[in-house]
Amino acid sequence: MKSARKWMVWLAVVCLCGTMLVPAAAEEAVDPYGPVSEERVVISVGREESANVAYDPGESSEDNYIVRYLEEKLNVDYQYAFSADSATYQTKVAMALASGDMPDVMNVNYRQLAQLVDAEAVEDMTDAFAKYKSPSLTVCFESTDGLAEALATFNGRLMAIGNVAPGMDSVPLIWLRKDWLEAVGLEAPSTWDEVVNVASAFISQNPSGKVTTGIAASNDYYQPGGGSYHLNALFTYFGAYPEQWVADKDGQTVYGSVTEETKTALAAIRELIASGIVNPSLATTNGDQCYELIANDQSGMWFGSWWNGQWPVVNIMGGMSDSASFMSVLAPLSSANGKMNVVGRSPTDTYVIVKKGASEDVKEAVVKTINYQYDLDQSQAEGVRPKGMDSNFSWHYYPINVLHCDYDAKEKQIDAVMEVIAGTREYDDQCGDGKTWYNGYTAVLEKGFRAAYQENLATANAWGWATGAWEVQRNSELVNIIPAACYAETESMERLWGAMLTLEEEYFLKVLTGESSLDGWDAFVAEWNAIGGERVTQDVRAYVGK
Repeated sequence: MKSARKWMVWLAVVCLCGTMLVPAAAEEAVDPYGPVSEERVVISVGREESANVAYDPGESSEDNYIVRYLEEKLNVDYQYAFSADSATYQTKVAMALASGDMPDVMNVNYRQLAQLVDAEAVEDMTDAFAKYKSPSLTVCFESTDGLAEALATFNGRLMAIGNVAPGMDSVPLIWLRKDWLEAVGLEAPSTWDEVVNVASAFISQNPSGKVTTGIAASNDYYQPGGGSYHLNALFTYFGAYPEQWVADKDGQTVYGSVTEETKTALAAIRELIASGIVNPSLATTNGDQCYELIANDQSGMWFGSWWNGQWPVVNIMGGMSDSASFMSVLAPLSSANGKMNVVGRSPTDTYVIVKKGASEDVKEAVVKTINYQYDLDQSQAEGVRPKGMDSNFSWHYYPINVLHCDYDAKEKQIDAVMEVIAGTREYDDQCGDGKTWYNGYTAVLEKGFRAAYQENLATANAWGWATGAWEVQRNSELVNIIPAACYAETESMERLWGAMLTLEEEYFLKVLTGESSLDGWDAFVAEWNAIGGERVTQDVRAYVGK
């Protein structure tokens, strides 16, 4: 039986979150960190690996000090049904869904969640989440004003536990070779023309002797939640917001990919690609290949989120000479208002589901595992790492491969770090993660990158995160966050979106690479509407009310 979708609009969350979940009946207090049962609880897990994660010798994703710590604390046994890398994870999930042979726990996207709810294939997590979530995890979800729980709610029941990602991720920075900037005699760019001039100078003056392109960009050219090697800032410069529902100048909800602003942005970006300012082979270039362009001195610029200061910057700098250096800049700023316009990202883009028929012990173990994982991330596993803070650590060590972070955590954290540096806050008045950032940031300032990197990779990584976060936060007055109209999906979107998105992606890539003309824009929009766009837009507007 089909379940009615409960999907939310950012501006309506405050009104709706009070009616979203019905708390379980009052029960005796439970320890959100206590053992699940006297008998060992076995949980089968499907999880996503990351090839970029380092482990201490003898450790792995399935057997590391974090997994062992959680198994001991909760008296559980995490058994990995599969642990696939990012490139093949969705294939593994699709196979599990098709066969019905699902692990007890795994991460799915929104569409998969909706399908599982329709099929009555997942457990209702309302009562377990209300009963076992920790006070700190409660604060984490409250930082989203109810949106994270709302996105996983169907017919008033919480059917999954969504992740909570930091809102700062959506703000794009341009990362560039600082040593090259000095070599070509230019200042850090802030306007569109300055970004183009820097890229042109890198190509024409060729500081490395190997430069082949200006801005390294991948075929994943627009990433609404932030990422690496995209062109988000070049679109938003024109007020274009592809793949997002936004309000137009008249306040009506529109899909950003079919607006005139996006057409204008495509035309401008197409010129940059044709001239080599942006990687001309964008259509056939993935993120790994962009990494190689930067690491091999063939390109010195790309767009990415604040966390790019850790990946790829730290890893790339680790393999370069000491003369190589990188910096980040908030650019290009809009010529209309002198700011960078950004659609605030949804806090949730992946959902932890528990398969139907799993025991109450399994549901309890899932919530309590996430309690611990949240706290471990906040402290950066301080006190748990076997060799102190010199031990490698990543949230990918977690058995349930999901990250929870307060929506505004990175802003608060980097502010605290800078206050300690300024002497207006005590060092111990920071979370463990903040201490890590402070230690890494100051270590590189005092010793230089190479010494800090060779002494401890974790220290260099912390410097990278802090550097990127500070560039965003210190320019916060220049960032104009625009609320999206909605972040989830209607039933019609679930049915029709695949064909609509394929049409959009194919046409946009052909336009960007010069294979198709923008003369076909009206035909593209008409076809998009015909195969589902008109219906989906009507549904979204009906819910939003405009």
